[in-house]
Amino acid sequence: MSDKIRLGLAQCVTRFGDRETENLGTAVSMISAASALDVDLLCFAENFPGPFTEVNRYEVAETLHAAARESGVAVAYGTSVPDARRAGSYNIATVVVDEHGDVRGQYLRTHPVGPYIYREGPDWNFDYVESDAFPVIEMSWGKLAVSICSEVHLPEVSRILALKGAEVCLYPSGLLIHELGYTDTWRTLVRARAIENHMYTATLVNIMDQSVADGFAADSDGRPAGVTRGIGMICSPEHVLAESAELGILTADLDLALIRELRATDEELVVPAPYRTIPGHMKWRRPELYGLLSQPLNG
Repeated sequence: MSDKIRLGLAQCVTRFGDRETENLGTAVSMISAASALDVDLLCFAENFPGPFTEVNRYEVAETLHAAARESGVAVAYGTSVPDARRAGSYNIATVVVDEHGDVRGQYLRTHPVGPYIYREGPDWNFDYVESDAFPVIEMSWGKLAVSICSEVHLPEVSRILALKGAEVCLYPSGLLIHELGYTDTWRTLVRARAIENHMYTATLVNIMDQSVADGFAADSDGRPAGVTRGIGMICSPEHVLAESAELGILTADLDLALIRELRATDEELVVPAPYRTIPGHMKWRRPELYGLLSQPLNG
């Protein structure tokens, strides 16, 4: 087992409508490019490469698994999958395949309760139903988890994944995070999840043609041409390792030995401190005090 991996975030343009199926070719190209960058694990944005609607369904798994195997790159890709509990409904999935193209696991979005924002949109449209499981995926190098988009606002999700051993947690996100004005908050939350859980975290968003984004705006006058802005960021418990709003593959090298050391080491008052964050704080937990966390919100 290697303690070190290179993580890549595939920041590419997402196509919708009549061009939606082009996303699959883009994904294959990005996987090939990731191999040239010696990326071990490549993550795509939420639901990328699709499908994004219940009407225009197309198969992505076989092609992506073959691309992962041919390029020798593990891939965490987004898609929508039918939910057997309710006919005609779907869940948002991130599927993880290893460098051999074999499925290691998947995460189905758990929050919020559906239908949320996926129904009746012009380009992203299906009957979303939430799932209720928090899997941690065993990779050859360690333990991987996923938490999708606005779930980053719920520290309980990330904490459960960390308590189950996750050393890396991906936060593939939807769209228009920057345009909605959430960028600073989003980056703060992603970094906080890394610090409080002693794990690597990373996020990225679907980048789209500005003309598509304009469809979400009450008044699109004066908006710049081109594409929307990315929010790519990779964090350790100590630092922001990499960040970029631009198209391309954002990479950072992760040392899993650091995560294991921070979790196992007790804090000492040594000046200067040997770490840029307090180690061992997960061992401080007093679960007997936390019953309120499992209670419904009053009002």
